[in-house]
Amino acid sequence: MHNYRVREVKFIETEGGHVKLKPLREYEREASDAASVIAEVSRFFELELSSPKALDVVDFDEVIILDENGAFVARFGVADFWEREWNAVAAKSEAAAQMSRSA
Repeated sequence: MHNYRVREVKFIETEGGHVKLKPLREYEREASDAASVIAEVSRFFELELSSPKALDVVDFDEVIILDENGAFVARFGVADFWEREWNAVAAKSEAAAQMSRSA
């Protein structure tokens, strides 16, 4: 088993338009491999953002997974999640519109 660090971060814009990552929380997850921890964190991330209370409780911009040596493993961005959701809704709307035009 390996220890992985999961870090919730917020983007802070600094002078000159640079972006700095501000760690909000960090916790460890034990997993047999990187794929396992990525799947676990991904499920948690999607559940957290799909919650009706997400806009009130989600205060981070990204979740980053690091291995026990501090090397980057994966990241999940809040903006990326909402963009995927938007694209899925738009695709369903377009499919419904095409069906109604052909009917």
